[in-house]
Amino acid sequence: MEVELLTPPAPAPPAWAPPTTAAVHLGAPPLTPEQPARLTWRGLLAMAGFYMGFAVLYAGTIAYTAQDVQPDAFANYLRRVLLFDYPLKALWTLPVWWVFFRTPLERASWPLKLLAHAVVWPLWVGAWFVSYYGLLNWMGEATMSGNGRVWDVYIPALFYGVQFGVLHVHRFIQQLRHHNLLNQQLQAQAHASQMAALKAQINPHFLFNTLNSISASVPPELEGTRELIVRLAHTFRFALDASRHERLPLGDELQFLQSYLELEQARFGNRLRVSFEVDESLLSIPVPPMLVQPLVENAVRHGLAPAVQGGEVHVAARHLSSNQLKVIVADTGVGLPAGCTADTLLGSARGVGLRTTHQRLLALGSHGLHIEGNQPQGLVVSFVLPI
Repeated sequence: MEVELLTPPAPAPPAWAPPTTAAVHLGAPPLTPEQPARLTWRGLLAMAGFYMGFAVLYAGTIAYTAQDVQPDAFANYLRRVLLFDYPLKALWTLPVWWVFFRTPLERASWPLKLLAHAVVWPLWVGAWFVSYYGLLNWMGEATMSGNGRVWDVYIPALFYGVQFGVLHVHRFIQQLRHHNLLNQQLQAQAHASQMAALKAQINPHFLFNTLNSISASVPPELEGTRELIVRLAHTFRFALDASRHERLPLGDELQFLQSYLELEQARFGNRLRVSFEVDESLLSIPVPPMLVQPLVENAVRHGLAPAVQGGEVHVAARHLSSNQLKVIVADTGVGLPAGCTADTLLGSARGVGLRTTHQRLLALGSHGLHIEGNQPQGLVVSFVLPI
């Protein structure tokens, strides 16, 4: 539904405070995204060493128990283990590894992972057992019979638990190192933001008193100019107040956006058209402040300003799920330059505001900005924020 957002009354000028740790300054190093689990040569060699050690231990144990009746049992069992047994185990491990480390199951809770392992475990053992015995029979190799086959169920089941225990521990160590690196980068960004804030610090009372003086000096016939000055003062007040809070209601953020766009409309006139599409139930949801404004500013400055006919800026917010909020800023401007992609836009001078917002979203646990072309022209920038 269309929601009309009224300009709020001017709040009292807040005292200046440095940005929170979620703030990102362009002088700070960019956040390092978490790398997905992947197969590397180093990892494959480590797993090959693990398989080799387990194979030698298994063959040695069997040879020790059968040394009285089979003096050459170690060489025979080691050959079978290395040529048939463990290659098949590795083959059946690959799809299971992919399921647990390259799908959304990786980020599931541990009870859910254990439940999944409880289902996959017997399937993996059964697949190995059938393929192993089928291969040995095809090759004319002897196999265990009777109660002895229980060892070819127990040992693979034990091996499954050990190998995936090792893989999960290794992945946990990788994620722990990434989180430590991310914390260090966030601390560096917070420090850079605080230094930038101290360098750019101004006295809010001086600023608002000056704006009030200018407003009072405007003659009555220029009432429109006086209203613009008052609106500008309201905008500054919100920006300063936002620096004191980690989150503010979405409705306050949208009211600030409307004030900002009305200032821009005074400059662009009929060339700039604005629309909001926000469900009333979302207005009270707390969100990080000043997160949408850079997207709107980018749409106006780089999307609509170069277009002779101007265009429309459309801001929408909707529930994506029970715990996710999706915000969309779409414009009908000039769109991306020829040959420019979303990645290059985030790294260009035009994308400074977008890049800063993208880094803030990453720090907040979001996947960052999603940029795509609008139809018939323009740009759509959106993000999904955990509530």
